[in-house]
This record gives sequence, structure tokens and C-alpha cells, in this order.
Amino acid sequence: MLASLDEIEGVRESRIDHGGRHFLFVLEPGVDPALVEEKARALLPDAHRPDARAEGEFVAGFRRGDRWLASGETRELSREEAHILAERQAKESAELLGLDEARARKLAVVLDEETAAAFDRIHAAGGGLGPDARAEFRKGALRVVERSRAFLREEEVSKLRAHLESVLGD
Repeated sequence: MLASLDEIEGVRESRIDHGGRHFLFVLEPGVDPALVEEKARALLPDAHRPDARAEGEFVAGFRRGDRWLASGETRELSREEAHILAERQAKESAELLGLDEARARKLAVVLDEETAAAFDRIHAAGGGLGPDARAEFRKGALRVVERSRAFLREEEVSKLRAHLESVLGD
């Protein structure tokens, strides 16, 4: 999304807060903010501009160095999150399945690769963590299950599939 916002004429760069709720635009000198806002609304139809006080606080925070992420930084943060989630899920799944250390490590590698790849595909699609992202995580879970057949017994594969389905919900 930020890459698309960066393409708006007059936008030097766009950023998002760490929580993913607020956007900040650095404009080229002399650009009419109302025109940029109008074009941004086409990409972010549910967005609204904060009141003047909140907007001033955001700008002041940016100027003093508060963290506002640029496009590439959000991808890095998502990758970090993917690794953390995969590690947690690998530990939980390995315990549930009663895996020995060697097979637990193999499962951890597969989960890490597929989770990171899912986050990468979600970022590439630019849709955020909506319904398309949920479908991408489901596809990734299916790939984890299929790849795990190389080192898990069939009953463990079935148990892993059921567990991942329960984690992802309906």
C-alpha cells in the first residue's frame, strides 16, 4: 500500500505508524495537500484525516524521531513477525505431536519458510491483512502439511493438519 501511496504526484514519501493505523505523508514543496488527500482517499476509501491536534502530534512525533515506517520497513517488520509466529507455532506443534528434536527442527524450518513466504506474498499483493491474507495463510498451512509428509508419520500429518486448521479458525 505504501508503495502505491508513494506514487501519488507530490508525495516525497509515505509512512505508517507501528500499529498500522495512521499514515503520514511527506510532500514535495508547494504541493497542495488537499489534492494529495483526494488521491490518497481513492486508495484508502475508509481513511479519514485526524483532527488538527492529533495531526500536529503525529507530525511533531515524526520530526523528533518517532518510528513511522516506510514501505520497505513494513516488509522487514512483517518478516520479523513471520519468524516469531513460526517459531511459536513450531514449538507448540512439536509438543502436541511429541516430536523428537531432529523432527521438531525440520518442522520449524518448514513453518518458518512457509510463514515468511506467505507474508511476502501478502505484501506483494498489497491488500493488507484482510480476507486475501487469511486465504494465503491457509494455503501456507497446507504447504506445511504437505512438506511435513517427508519426515512425519501419516497420523502425525493428520494431527498437524487438524491443529493448524484450529489455529487458523474457520
